[in-house]
Amino acid sequence: MKRRDAVRLIPLSIASIAGMSQKVFAGEKLLKKPGARHSEPLAIQYTKKVRKRLAWIRENQTENLMEASYAIARTVQNGGQCYQSGWDAGHTEADSWPGRNGEPEIFSTRLDIKKARKGDLILAASQMRYNEDIRKKQIFLVACPSPWSGDAKYSELLSDDVRELTLKEYADIWIENQATTLGGIMYVPGMPAPIGPVSGVAGKTTIWMMLADACRILARRGISLTIKGDEPKVTGDNVDWRSFSGWESLNDPLMDNYFHEVIRQIDLIGAELGTIRKIAKMAVDSVLSGGKIYGYSLHNSIAGEASTRRSGLSMTQGIYGSTLDTEEKRRNFKGTSKDCVIMGITKPDDETDLMFLDLFKKRGMKTASFGPMTRSIKVPEGRTVPKETDLHAGRMCDTYGLFALPGLDQRICPTSGVLLDQLFWATMMEVVEQYIERTGGDVPGVFFSAALKGGREHMYRMLELYRER
Repeated sequence: MKRRDAVRLIPLSIASIAGMSQKVFAGEKLLKKPGARHSEPLAIQYTKKVRKRLAWIRENQTENLMEASYAIARTVQNGGQCYQSGWDAGHTEADSWPGRNGEPEIFSTRLDIKKARKGDLILAASQMRYNEDIRKKQIFLVACPSPWSGDAKYSELLSDDVRELTLKEYADIWIENQATTLGGIMYVPGMPAPIGPVSGVAGKTTIWMMLADACRILARRGISLTIKGDEPKVTGDNVDWRSFSGWESLNDPLMDNYFHEVIRQIDLIGAELGTIRKIAKMAVDSVLSGGKIYGYSLHNSIAGEASTRRSGLSMTQGIYGSTLDTEEKRRNFKGTSKDCVIMGITKPDDETDLMFLDLFKKRGMKTASFGPMTRSIKVPEGRTVPKETDLHAGRMCDTYGLFALPGLDQRICPTSGVLLDQLFWATMMEVVEQYIERTGGDVPGVFFSAALKGGREHMYRMLELYRER
């Protein structure tokens, strides 16, 4: 789609938003002209902007994050219930599900506001509608802005019903993350909306920072926790000292350690840029031959990021594990040899992931994967997804968590969820560049948020454009 075609497709109600996004991102050194690659790849520009956003949060919100850690620990110690309800961790729920390696059993993601009571704690993004109930019940609220809320920057662009969703005035602790209603942080000439979401990495990083110190505080007080996942115990005689880095101090804050490790691993994305470019080429080949780009993940993660994501591409389509959880669904799956699938994994040898990989290969689809290749820095024997996909990136992260605390059976706080977000969007940046180069200047369709005035209409137009092309 050339730029003049893109302009025709923008509904008048959001034309002013497109103009605003260009002003917001004015001066960015991106593509100089259609078909010309900038000296610094969009994928690297994107990761640098993400690092800058995370650095701002750490520099300006560490005190609030630490206060939240103490509030979480206090709630657990006093027998209250902690709920995670809509904390903005991308186009997904938070980085949490049954069996999630390294996750302490602290938060419930099933909030029933009628059952919540005084002494409980809710971690929420400001798109939640229960603000008055939370205040009346005197539930402790830790909140952050969401692009789908009146607490985010540029709230005047939102539809009226979304703009009235606010939590800031009700929050006991407010974690500012610089969210905007536009969502993306990259502007590419010819695209009416900014591309490259950042809420996923910001939300996942901040929730793990809070959990790291909440667990440390509880361990220091002699309170044990159950840790999810299948990691062998790291206590007593079961410690594998060849891959175990030692116990963390219960007196030193951990959130800074988590932050620095995330930044280190994001920086290492550049070391796999060659593979990312090959994965992007595979994806663009599929699109230009009439195929689809699928993003698969067993739980949340990449499947959500690939599904009509604000500041995401209309050419991607998500496949959740639940999409193919019966024999009939798998039999009716329409994948073909024209298609490709990018799999997001959080452990290399998950049997269900391998079953779906077999299905994708049986359909003749091209395959790539993101995520950890190792368990405790060791590649498992036997079958793994990274061994069997055509291309794999994600060597910087591991299946298990980072921190071993005395009194806890397993390490806590994995980085794989954060890195899956970053690897996927760095690859989508490269997809954009290659698509522009190979079509002589056409740009892929990109979504505005459906919460914006006219945003839902724009989403349907982008989907229809993709179907036609």
